[in-house]
Amino acid sequence: MKWKRDIVEDPYISMTLVLLVIVGSASFYVQSFVGFGIFLLMILYFKVHQWYLLNVGEGVTIGRTMRRIRLHCDEEQKWEFQIQNKGMSIWGATLKITFKDIVIPTMHPYTSDVGDSIEVSIPFSLRKDDKGTISIPVMGKRRGLCKVTKMQLEIPHLFGSGKVILDLLDHVPSTIIVFPANSPVKMAEQQLTWRQGDVPIQHSLFHDVFHQVGTRDYIQGDRFQDVHWKATARTGSLQTKIYAPSTQKEWMIAINISDRYAITNHLEDLIKYTSFMMQLAVEQNISFSLVLNVRSQGRTPYYYLPPGSGRAHRQRGMELLSTLSTDEFTIPFHIVLKHLYLRQLVPSVFIVGGVIEKREEALLMNIEKQKIQVYKLNIEQKQGVVTLWNRSLKVPS
Repeated sequence: MKWKRDIVEDPYISMTLVLLVIVGSASFYVQSFVGFGIFLLMILYFKVHQWYLLNVGEGVTIGRTMRRIRLHCDEEQKWEFQIQNKGMSIWGATLKITFKDIVIPTMHPYTSDVGDSIEVSIPFSLRKDDKGTISIPVMGKRRGLCKVTKMQLEIPHLFGSGKVILDLLDHVPSTIIVFPANSPVKMAEQQLTWRQGDVPIQHSLFHDVFHQVGTRDYIQGDRFQDVHWKATARTGSLQTKIYAPSTQKEWMIAINISDRYAITNHLEDLIKYTSFMMQLAVEQNISFSLVLNVRSQGRTPYYYLPPGSGRAHRQRGMELLSTLSTDEFTIPFHIVLKHLYLRQLVPSVFIVGGVIEKREEALLMNIEKQKIQVYKLNIEQKQGVVTLWNRSLKVPS
């Protein structure tokens, strides 16, 4: 582990050394062996003093844990760092940790620096070949990804005549992610979709071939693979499998976080509404995917969370939302819509949010022609409302 070492000595050390040389020369001149012996002892002390400052802190390492702590706003958790000392014993040291105010310490005093940064100082002592844990109880303050931006170890001299400052040059992988809060959204009632799926309903043109509910007599035109041979052998007449009626029920939430050449001023509102819709999808057992027009290095040139369901899938979506900032590099939203349209990635229900211009509207019309229900997330009277994108009617309260 690499540290940058700075040594801060007492400003009176140099003056004291000059005086000692004068006193030592005078003692040698007058042949005062007692004074000359004291002079040699002081010189030995200063040599040991310099050796201590040059070597203390060697062998100190910070554990490279890859653990990521996940929090909600106002939720508390302990942020722990493992520290090991393979060098000489350290007494009365202070570990200073700097990070963004996405989380705030709840038990340790801290100072606020420029740029929304927080510095917390933790005193500790550690013997040679010993390990310890620095624990900082923190509470989520706002949405975001919190990383350690600076870690500094300050070790004072045993006799208070100087100190060593070690700045960590390596990256600290331990991070805290604070999930966004939810803001309720009024959802328009959705119609039945016209796509094959596995969501059971009372009436549908499609059936779930993995959910058999019974058999009936064979009718001319029934598929050969639907014949139930065991029931046929048992009854002596051809029997056809009966499947439960089903349809596709899947959402794709596509959010445009840009407004012309900048990030939209409604970024936080869009994130809160999207978080609520993902939670609603989990509660209603609806599969969903998430699209953000942020540049990405993956298979797609934008952020794309493939379809999935359940709390674990929602957590992955929340992590994407948590890391968004006003410094993101975006791509035009119409390029995202065109890519989704050409790749046929859009499911039965398509919910778009953010600024929609003429080029986006033309693409949404083409998507709607594929018997896809297209909805628009609007912000009306500081509340999220989801309606059909080409309708102006509000959702009844």
